[in-house]
Amino acid sequence: TFGDSDHTKIGEWVLAVGNPFRLTSTVTTGIVSALGRNVNVIDNSLGIESFIQTDAAINPGNSGGALVNLRGELVGIATAIATETGSNEGYGFAVPVDLMEHVVKDLIRYGEVRRGYLGVSIVAMDAGKAKAFGLPDVRGVILGTVQKGLAGDLAGLRRGDVLLTIEGREMTEPNEL
Repeated sequence: TFGDSDHTKIGEWVLAVGNPFRLTSTVTTGIVSALGRNVNVIDNSLGIESFIQTDAAINPGNSGGALVNLRGELVGIATAIATETGSNEGYGFAVPVDLMEHVVKDLIRYGEVRRGYLGVSIVAMDAGKAKAFGLPDVRGVILGTVQKGLAGDLAGLRRGDVLLTIEGREMTEPNEL
């Protein structure tokens, strides 16, 4: 059963299922350490990363395996690890199931993945910028550029705008936009 990765919480227990090191059907446990993590594994200027980070052991051979919550719902697909040795060092990353579901539907319907393109560059907020904008805390993102004639421009977005929420959800990282 598909879970809802948008409702996955930091600290929630998860299980990683896979076949690392030629072992069949292994299961490891851990917690969700972070959401919306960008780890720069996509080598593309338009690459959008928003991984679920977990300390459940994910090793070579786990890629494509399930990350499930304790209700047995699929919340992610094991994808990558941060390592200096080639083995698990406590940082595993999974593609959220909501993104995976969107990709699968696009592949079935169109034969390719279709993504929206706002035509904006996004700058992360930090304490200094938040103070300069008069914000009480670090939140939101700043629009660095808005390309003329593209979706962001047509929607009325302008360079220097600070976006705090999207569809009622607060943003704290550029990849959340």
